[in-house]
Amino acid sequence: MNDEIGPGDSYTPMPGEPPRTPLPSHGPAPGSVATAVRLMLIRAALGVVSIIVVLATKDTLKAVIRAHNHTVGAANLDGLVNTAVTVGLVIGIIFIVLYVVLALQVRQAKNWARITTWVIAGLGVLSALGSLAQPEPAISRLVALISGILDIAIIVLLAQRPSNRYFRPTR
Repeated sequence: MNDEIGPGDSYTPMPGEPPRTPLPSHGPAPGSVATAVRLMLIRAALGVVSIIVVLATKDTLKAVIRAHNHTVGAANLDGLVNTAVTVGLVIGIIFIVLYVVLALQVRQAKNWARITTWVIAGLGVLSALGSLAQPEPAISRLVALISGILDIAIIVLLAQRPSNRYFRPTR
């Protein structure tokens, strides 16, 4: 058997890689999305402020808890306050990271990030409402209220018609 190709034989080369086409672009983000991204980053910064407030008002939190719970002993009170502060810090850090990551993904028209942002912002609104009913220092309530208002604004901005068009899949 002869494997050589002669002058009269034709040779068909293997097909190459298809040409690379750039990913479809969503174009520039509409104002509603750009504003929502800015608010998400502001919300993350406010989370840092919130952590600082929690650490700075730990003694005030202890006094407020003591005033509302006369049956709690000193040892239990310290444990209660330390647990509350630790849980608050962990949740605060998680929210900060989530808001930054989601803001970057929302800017890139990732619809999953928009949906996740709605859920996280909705939890933030519930948290803000819940904090108004808790015995907290006034500054903590103020930060929670501002955070809740920002969360509502983010939800509304990402639900507007221009935002919906921006997150629609391109073809």
